[in-house]
This record gives sequence, C-alpha cells and structure tokens, in this order.
Amino acid sequence: MRFRSATFAIALAAGFAAPALALTPQAPGKVTDAEAQRLLRETYGEPATLQGEWPATSGARSEDGIAPTARIVCADSGSDTLGPRRIAVCTSFADAGHAQSGEVDLFLLLDPRDGETRARIGAQERGVQTGGWGSPGEVTFQEIGPGRVAFALASGYSNMGWSTGHVSLYDTENGHAESDKFENVLSIATDLSNGGACDPDEDRGCRARAIDLTCALRFDRNRIDAGRYAVSITVSGTRGGRKVARTIPVPFDAGHYRIDAATLQRDGCDEGF
Repeated sequence: MRFRSATFAIALAAGFAAPALALTPQAPGKVTDAEAQRLLRETYGEPATLQGEWPATSGARSEDGIAPTARIVCADSGSDTLGPRRIAVCTSFADAGHAQSGEVDLFLLLDPRDGETRARIGAQERGVQTGGWGSPGEVTFQEIGPGRVAFALASGYSNMGWSTGHVSLYDTENGHAESDKFENVLSIATDLSNGGACDPDEDRGCRARAIDLTCALRFDRNRIDAGRYAVSITVSGTRGGRKVARTIPVPFDAGHYRIDAATLQRDGCDEGF
C-alpha cells in the first residue's frame, strides 16, 4: 500500500519563515506469524495456532446452552502482506442442531509503527453468526476497491424443502487505522430454491411456484465510487417456469452499499421464507 508524503509549512513567531519540512510516513511492515499467534493467544486465553484446530475453553454459550468446543483460523491474509493482516477465527459448537449457527471473529492486525516493536489489534468484530449445525460457513476475502479488502462470510440454510445461501461483506471503516471498527457493508442472499418442496415434473400446479435462482455479486474495477468498485447483482435461473436474467445495481452511499429490501425480494434471491 502506498501513501503520499505530507508536507507541512511551519511559520515561526520570530518573523521569518522556516523551510518546509517533508515528513515521509514509515513504510508499511508485516505482521509475522509469531506476532499473530501471540495476539490470538492473548485474546482468547487459549493455545491458539495458525494451523489446525485448538480446543475452545472460553466464550459464551449459545442460546441453547451449548458451549463452544473448537476454534480454527479460517481465513488469513498471510505474513507476506505489507501493512494490516486480516485474520478470521471460526468457532464450532459440537452436538448442535441444524438451526444453531457457528461463530466467526474478525481481526485487523496492525504492523509495528512509530517505534513500536510489537503488532497490535486495530479492529475486531466478535461473534458473527453464520452456518448451521454448530459450524460456521466459509470465510473468504473480497477486494471491494483499490487497496480495500473485505471479509466475505457465507452461510446456508434449508427448511421445509427450501434452501438458500447468503453472503455478508465486512469492511473496516478506515482500512488500516488504530481503533478502527468493522462494518457490515452489504448482505444479500446468493441463491434460492424450493426444489425440495415443489417438483414441477410431478405436480403441474407447482410450475407457477417453482424457484431456482442464483444471485452473484459483480465488482466492476473500471468504475470506482468513494474508493470502492461499482457493485451489481447478476440474477440468473428460473422462476415460475420462466427464465430469469437481470442485473441489479447496488450503489455505495454513506459507508454502505444501499439497496431496497423489497427490490431484493422481488428481483433477487431474498425470498425471506
């Protein structure tokens, strides 16, 4: 990540002008594996590791009274990344029912700066619920703008023959600052089907109710607004026996991607069953 140097002109009270001083920000460094592991162990009070699971001995119980059983680093931008390092920790709850989600904790780790010798946590979001059967969904990274990377948290749900997928994007407010915070900047359903509840081949009346849709996020790198790529949702599949192919624009405004919920229900995959 590159930063432009800032030049400050300082006028002295003695009546003469001092030469302008050019202050060059310190070049971004890296958060090592050892530092990342140290921060996770301090946060959880557990023998956290960057590779493989470790037993969860702390944390709140679920609404059903089930204690967390295991954690794992499920997304890591890596030690080769200059500047902030992004890490997600997934927590599982053993013996949970299908409606019990897992949990995801998001961390933005800052590299040592300004004489500091140790990395630190710049932002964190704890206990984001995703997935089912006590296990969280997949966590990946999504580039949403030049130099801006968001966590993408996926989840799925099935009930009474219906199934749906979901994705939420979590971005930091400033991207790299001290005492930053994560924001859920966009949440949409990524697919919708009632194939388990309605079979048009066996029930002609089902044809009008049949739904099988996919809604994919698209990022246009050629169009940038407020430091983010232009976003749209590409909808494809069938609804009521008719082919569906449409694009829904998703404008970015005041720190979030704004889209009307009614539009997502009518034209996208957010059926809300």
